[in-house]
Amino acid sequence: MIHQVIARETGNPSVMHYETAADIGHPGPGQVRLRHEAIGVNFVDTLFRSGVYKVPLPLAMGVEGAGVVIQVGEGVANVQPGDRVAYFFAFGAYATERLIDAQLLVRLPNEVAADTAAATFTKGLTAWMMLFGAHRLQAGETVLVHGAAGGVGSMVARWAKALGATVIATAGSNAKAAIVRAHGVDHVLLSHDPELAAKVRALTGGRGADVVYELVGKDTFAQSVAALREGGHLVHVGNASGSPAVDKAALAARGIRYLQPSTGQYVGERASLERASATLFAAMRDGVFGDVEPARYPLADAVRAHEDIAARRLAGPAILLP
Repeated sequence: MIHQVIARETGNPSVMHYETAADIGHPGPGQVRLRHEAIGVNFVDTLFRSGVYKVPLPLAMGVEGAGVVIQVGEGVANVQPGDRVAYFFAFGAYATERLIDAQLLVRLPNEVAADTAAATFTKGLTAWMMLFGAHRLQAGETVLVHGAAGGVGSMVARWAKALGATVIATAGSNAKAAIVRAHGVDHVLLSHDPELAAKVRALTGGRGADVVYELVGKDTFAQSVAALREGGHLVHVGNASGSPAVDKAALAARGIRYLQPSTGQYVGERASLERASATLFAAMRDGVFGDVEPARYPLADAVRAHEDIAARRLAGPAILLP
């Protein structure tokens, strides 16, 4: 029996319903039938569910999962039954089984468990995009990473450090700052500190950061701009606190390069997805991100997982278990 989580209207977490689904049938050409072992819960899921991002309804919730291929359709050559795989963006992940385009799947190395993959694959590819795509980080650069206690921010901060950058990270509270500090970054500041930009400049001898990874948005954006050196790079990926006003003319006057990239822009083609995944899995093997211990919820408790995200009760990633 197949179960899935569906939202037929937008709103708070209670609009999601755990339902028994009709049999999904056999995969068509280019598709596989996948049995999930773990399902990623991402902040973007809450934006689709709440209606902040507009998508057609009813919505099959979730965009990330890891599992085992149980059947392949005509023309599928990159995976076969029994392969362990993961994917990073395809609606319908909150389900025990699903049909999915085989080209979206990446085979998992033996050492990467399904729960680790579901907790980190999307976040890790986003971190790869920020460090190897939108801005090609060089050893010796100084970076400012906002939201470094969160899933993506934590991976960006730790990976940047491993790549030889000086990392200044921010967190929203003293408790979260302590978590970030334990990850071995160079400096940790509070994101709401009114002297944040001045402190970044002091730490860089008055020069400013080479690149700012903006994951918070409205609450930190002005400080991000002030913390950048002339000709620096502002990579704006997240708006957890809302969308900021952006004065692009003022940024251009200082030679600041401003980007609002998406992960799909950099891993949308098969070759780039394979390349990014291989780099990510190598970093995981090297222990760059430490031990990943996601919060675990039964698939039937997807509502509770979203409630915990909204209440900021989670300090790390979360997964659903079918």
